[in-house]
Amino acid sequence: MPSENRLYIVGIGPGERGQMTRRAIEAISEAKSVVGYRPYLDLVSDLLVGKKVVSTGMGREVERAKEAVDLLEEGSVALISSGDPNVYGMAGLGLEVASGRVDLSRVEVVPGISSFSAAACRAGVTFTESVAAISCSDLLTPWNKIEERARVASELKMPMAIYNPRSRRRTWQLDRVLEIATFDGERDPKVLVAKNVAREGEALFWTRAGEMLEGEDLREEVDMFTLLILEGEGMVRGEGTACDENRRRGAAGPEARSHPAGGHSARVHVVGTGPGDPRHLTLDAEEIIERSDLLLGAERHLCAVRGVSKGETNSHEGKGEFEDRISARVRAAEEAARLGKTASILFGGDPSTFSSSWRVRAPLKAQVSSGVGAFSAAAARLGAPLVNDFALISGLSEETPWRARRLLEGGFAVVVYNQNSGRMDCLAEAVSDLDPERPFGLVQDATRPDERIHIGRGADLARPSFEGRRCTLILAGPEARMTEGKIINRRGYQTKYYY
Repeated sequence: MPSENRLYIVGIGPGERGQMTRRAIEAISEAKSVVGYRPYLDLVSDLLVGKKVVSTGMGREVERAKEAVDLLEEGSVALISSGDPNVYGMAGLGLEVASGRVDLSRVEVVPGISSFSAAACRAGVTFTESVAAISCSDLLTPWNKIEERARVASELKMPMAIYNPRSRRRTWQLDRVLEIATFDGERDPKVLVAKNVAREGEALFWTRAGEMLEGEDLREEVDMFTLLILEGEGMVRGEGTACDENRRRGAAGPEARSHPAGGHSARVHVVGTGPGDPRHLTLDAEEIIERSDLLLGAERHLCAVRGVSKGETNSHEGKGEFEDRISARVRAAEEAARLGKTASILFGGDPSTFSSSWRVRAPLKAQVSSGVGAFSAAAARLGAPLVNDFALISGLSEETPWRARRLLEGGFAVVVYNQNSGRMDCLAEAVSDLDPERPFGLVQDATRPDERIHIGRGADLARPSFEGRRCTLILAGPEARMTEGKIINRRGYQTKYYY
């Protein structure tokens, strides 16, 4: 097959066009053929005019991946994945099927907004310390492993994003996860129920785990288009969204949507700029930045969008400690709004994940716009190291090494934010003996011109090939392997399908 033909594994975000990135649209545009699950292709149907389109039904993921690789004989191909390809998406399977048939340097994983990030931003939620993502579907993962991961996350008091919580045939698994999260009735965490996030019929409401366990009618509202976020330590819930306490029963009208009042007409915005390359801005973020009269944020984030923005910028750097700069940005945004101007405060990555957006959101009642998270960007640059259940944790805590070890023991892939590549000795000492051959990847400044990447094995975790701050470390899951300089974590399709 012609060497210039490329395979793009494209994350199109959770649904609405504004949640797509410019790079996702470019990749689809560059492709001669597009392959995907029909409902996801319908979301981007206007981008498919003049292209060969191949659709398959639910459960035909292996067939889609094979077809995408076969079509490379005819030209570049976009393999579509909803949300983010590395979050229960097509990244792992696409790379696995392509391996051995295509030089993997010709495969690009295009990160997208994950459903849990979108839901968190909609509901004003920020994860400041950790979050675990778990799928309740046991089609590809044995239930005992899923239950163990839910137990580990609960013991560590982590917030949990629950994917695929309930289907028509699979009803008891959610009950068991809720029982684990409540420690059989000792706790009663709040639960965000997010249905059809960024799609028609979106509805978000808060309830409690105990209420869901007691109410069959409430559990029946949960389906495969629903995402749950269970409250945990370090999870900040903002005010001012339309996602009210105990709002439920899925009203699909405007009152059920969780945008802060005013939507795009809001005077103050909190915007996730993604990893750095402006092509990874969502279309919503790009539009908001372009029409903002005032942009506020760290200098590196302002620089990243300089080609998009037209308004005045102010970083307030050199104006005291971090909290002082945040306060100065809040005051500047308030003053701009008072004068009838539009102000946006920029945060790197996604505002819901390990950002300080919660410090400005409440006093400003700002609209929050999602961004591609550091974990998404790093995973895409490394290959497919996540695709199964994974956990995100902050690297700033003294408890990080033992928390990472406990999560790895539970079968999670683990992403550690805020790493200094020259100071990973304690973390390496804690986890490297679990599986010395387990792949890991370290990414600094993903998608930026000065990006640096190191891929290695657990035994060498304390000796990466570069030194620097602002690194994202990914400790791959138990089914991962290194192939052609990529980390590929097997999703479990080999247990059900031959390929």
